[in-house]
Amino acid sequence: MTAEGTPVPVLRVHNTGTEPLELTLEPYGSDHWLRPGETFVIWTLGQADEPFQVDHGPGTVTVHAESLPAYVGDAEGNEIECGHGRPAPPGPFRLKLP
Repeated sequence: MTAEGTPVPVLRVHNTGTEPLELTLEPYGSDHWLRPGETFVIWTLGQADEPFQVDHGPGTVTVHAESLPAYVGDAEGNEIECGHGRPAPPGPFRLKLP
């Protein structure tokens, strides 16, 4: 990816598991859920020596963007909105979340 001819730092995250994987982009706190086999691309237009820091836990990956703005998209460069693929909450009382 490039922004007006300038290389853009990117990080690809691929879900090789059999369950949805939560990807959280910080400092925004936006959540994006990858289905099994799905790949998301995180990119930033900011400048930093190390543009991303990644933390992994059971069922979740958190990407800290060290320079802003930062975005989550698909492999074709389309931005993916917060809440993409978010599973419905369990239980009898389900609230519609943003």
